[in-house]
Amino acid sequence: MKIPVHYGERIIDLNIPQENLCFNLHRNEFPSPESDAEEIRKAIQHPIGTKQLGEIVSKDASVVILVDDRTRVTPQKLIIPVILEELHKAGVKNEQIKLIIAYGTHRPMTEEEIEERFGRDLMNQVAICHHDCHTNLVVHGVTRRGTRIVVNKEVMEADFRIGVGGVLPHHPVGWSGGAKIFLPGVAGTETVNAMHLLGATEQQLGKILTPCREEMEDFATEVGLHFIVNVIQTDSGELLKAVAGHFIDAHREAVKWGMQIFGAKFSEKADITISSSYPSDHDFTQADKGLFSAELATKSGGDIILLSPCNEGIAPTHGEEIARLAGYDDKTLWKMLEDNVIKDRFGASECMYLNHIKRNFKASLTMDSVLTNIMGFHHLHINDVQKYLDTRISLDKKVKIGVLNYSSEVLPVQASEI
Repeated sequence: MKIPVHYGERIIDLNIPQENLCFNLHRNEFPSPESDAEEIRKAIQHPIGTKQLGEIVSKDASVVILVDDRTRVTPQKLIIPVILEELHKAGVKNEQIKLIIAYGTHRPMTEEEIEERFGRDLMNQVAICHHDCHTNLVVHGVTRRGTRIVVNKEVMEADFRIGVGGVLPHHPVGWSGGAKIFLPGVAGTETVNAMHLLGATEQQLGKILTPCREEMEDFATEVGLHFIVNVIQTDSGELLKAVAGHFIDAHREAVKWGMQIFGAKFSEKADITISSSYPSDHDFTQADKGLFSAELATKSGGDIILLSPCNEGIAPTHGEEIARLAGYDDKTLWKMLEDNVIKDRFGASECMYLNHIKRNFKASLTMDSVLTNIMGFHHLHINDVQKYLDTRISLDKKVKIGVLNYSSEVLPVQASEI
């Protein structure tokens, strides 16, 4: 069988005999709304777990709208104008509103990227601000786990806070969306790093209540996240469903829809899983989501081959420290954290996530060979993937090969577990 898969924007064809093909997973088919704007408007006007915006925001309130960055496909150009309509109906003027790009610890967007993502009309209407995880921060209490809540000062000073994001399966959080726009979105490095270390314990993908999720929701409860708008989209960014309302209640409803859309059933785990992480191809810390989704569909000790060019390397903002720490085992990393000799604690958590994969699978990367070796993975050039599959089949006629498309989004679900 000829199976087309993404390697970044490029499409390659894999030839896998039918008898060796274990699965070829995509998201489930789901009808699109007749009108994207109306779907968003309907969600905002019929919120879950809270009253309508016009009933809970004062006309004199200063409002911040927290939005995700270029690493996500959330259709901000569609969502923000509808939110502004509702705020204007409540008497809130554009001068009272700020849009804050919730980078977490990602790199800032360029002016061109901002215009492409939000549009010049929106840029001319309201102020657009950049979150910086290192500066302009305040401390506002602690979470139940004792983590200091370090948060963006402008967010903290606002009277009313709205979060806008997308809902997808996500490691180590379980599912994106909801309070995630707050933490790590507009938190300080100290809080972001503490949260990510909570995910270093076990596989969390597709779970609803995870240590990271609980930490995020503690953070949002303490600071005050008043309203969210979350969307579920196709691999190419096509809108399928929108929900709005309370950051916990609306998020849980979105996850129910997300399971229907992204929960891809399979019957048998593969010996080899080809995992294409497109469109999460900016850097390895985005693309590696495809390793954790592939884990769910691959036999212990089996092969995972991650198809992603990772054009920005390991990570624009964390790459140096991740590269430095990649060779250490978990015990050593925890000791280094205790001794305070790791300057980027997010890098330590990322290396622990990856150690879990390296312990349990033979994982190969198709990104730059030098970076692959630094990270401690096997390297396989994209042009040699077919040759590798052919060799494995020649050695074992019964070898089972699975293909996971858009693996940063699809959640493999074994039929026997349903």
